[in-house]
Amino acid sequence: MSLLPSGEFFSLACAVLWSGATILFRKSGEHVPPVALNVFKNTVALLLFAATLPIAGVSFAPSDQTWREWLVLLASGAVGIGIADSLFLASLNRLGAGGNAIVSALYAPFTVFASFVYLRESIGPLLLLATAMMVGAIVLSTWQPRPAGPRPEPRRALTGVLLGALANFLMAVAIVYAKPVLDRSDPWWAAFVRLLGGIVFLAGQGLVRPALRSAIARCFRPGRSWRVTVPASVLGAYLAMIVWILGMKYTFASTAAVLNQSSTLWTVLLGWVLLRERMTAFKALAMVLAFGGSVVAVL
Repeated sequence: MSLLPSGEFFSLACAVLWSGATILFRKSGEHVPPVALNVFKNTVALLLFAATLPIAGVSFAPSDQTWREWLVLLASGAVGIGIADSLFLASLNRLGAGGNAIVSALYAPFTVFASFVYLRESIGPLLLLATAMMVGAIVLSTWQPRPAGPRPEPRRALTGVLLGALANFLMAVAIVYAKPVLDRSDPWWAAFVRLLGGIVFLAGQGLVRPALRSAIARCFRPGRSWRVTVPASVLGAYLAMIVWILGMKYTFASTAAVLNQSSTLWTVLLGWVLLRERMTAFKALAMVLAFGGSVVAVL
């Protein structure tokens, strides 16, 4: 199978971009509340997509798109971006990058299952093997037999796990629900509409929650936090978003999900190279297992 250009290639590219964004979002979460950060990143991305559409020759309101397709993408964005991303950022703050990565392993199985139920995609033995290898690799890469630092409080950790699990479930359901529309839509336009759906949902929360309005206003005020929040938003909500949708558009949703899941392994690699984090034997084995899972997924 040719990997470039293909849905499999875009899914792997998404994993690399998202891993870099995750590190930046983790730093941003030290100063910015999850929902406010979600509003900020989505607004930055929406402005970038709004500028990109005319350059790419894409209409803001394509004549061949039905109202039903608009509503599907708006609903997908409200759930997968407005709700799920806020839960993801909250889980990231509670568990840290390593703990959150283990919970994020649920995304691939959730997407495979949702694709089977909603899209009637077949689940062959190779895809099941690839999923198992990817999940196993993620657990190996983040597991420490003897934790190096203080362990999170049990209640805080449990809350983080539940928030992360729900976030990944909603992400999977939202993108699989939108896949039939993605298959016949321009990916730039589809990403724009999904972001719009997410922002509309979050704006509704801001209208009824004064404390959230205040946090959002502080987030949009230029300051030192922009050194991290702006690059994180461009990388995670703009670049990673478009290749994520391209991956979903040009390959099976279940295959794309397995390849997207390798983002955790790329996060380990970036931490080792850029942050000088220690590369353990477990992490090295996980890298090999993840590469094998990626190969199996595209056979």
